[in-house]
Amino acid sequence: METFSSALTGWIDHLLRTLSALDVFCVLAAFVAIRVCRHAGMWIYALVALPGTLAHELAHFLVASVLGARPTFPSLVPVRTEHGWRLGSVAFRAGYLRALPIAIAPLALAPLALWWADAFMHSATPALYLLHVWIVAALLTASLPSKADLKLAWPALIVLLALGVALIIWLQR
Repeated sequence: METFSSALTGWIDHLLRTLSALDVFCVLAAFVAIRVCRHAGMWIYALVALPGTLAHELAHFLVASVLGARPTFPSLVPVRTEHGWRLGSVAFRAGYLRALPIAIAPLALAPLALWWADAFMHSATPALYLLHVWIVAALLTASLPSKADLKLAWPALIVLLALGVALIIWLQR
């Protein structure tokens, strides 16, 4: 039976054989373009980042729903905050331990982006190729944790670390 690590290694090898250097360059260029659009004005950035923002907030929403944290439906309306703009949000009720997987849920978008690239980019027509490049770059951008995600995850990570240390100490008795 194949282990998870060997399956993952096999998929990564397949991905490296499937995606060309041009594919990787185009995705990286689109990734940088999305990040640079932050300086072109909030509405331009909000529109360019919309697919990623939607995916990011849906990731929070889905994990919060599965964990019973009663999330609000994702908001995609940009809101000015004291530190800049917030492109989307999902409110939920959860303790520190349930907040961790909810906060880091968008990290799952990175493998989704790689799957999307593998499944759609190499067989697409030129016009659709550019659309798929944008989707992959938007998913990769959206997989990065926001400042709010990191702020929410740190207390849970500290609690998990403390529980892990306590478990190790207890097991060594």
